[in-house]
Amino acid sequence: MKLVMTMSSFGKQLKRLRLQHELKQEDLAAKLNISKSAVSMYERDEREPSFQLVKELARFFDVSTDDLLGHHDSKQEHENPVLSLEQLSDDEVEYLKESLEIYRKMKRNDWKRHTNK
Repeated sequence: MKLVMTMSSFGKQLKRLRLQHELKQEDLAAKLNISKSAVSMYERDEREPSFQLVKELARFFDVSTDDLLGHHDSKQEHENPVLSLEQLSDDEVEYLKESLEIYRKMKRNDWKRHTNK
């Protein structure tokens, strides 16, 4: 199975990072000295930030500007593909969980067979 990384929008990246840091939009706005509505518009990709703000956000969240902007090196994507649960439907997540459990059971049984010889 080949997994392909997709480019994420700036807004999705910003929201993901804000939530990872357990910040409300108004908290992030206050830290960056911008309005809550500006943060909201950035997250909905209705407005683009200045270069200066992108650099400040990258510094604040300790990520690269490429990561913040959703850019990924295509060579790196093929070497180390990443699949996010956010990209999957509930059915796909459930299928993967069941498949992983089956795989783990098979590995345990295989290990038991080898250790009992």
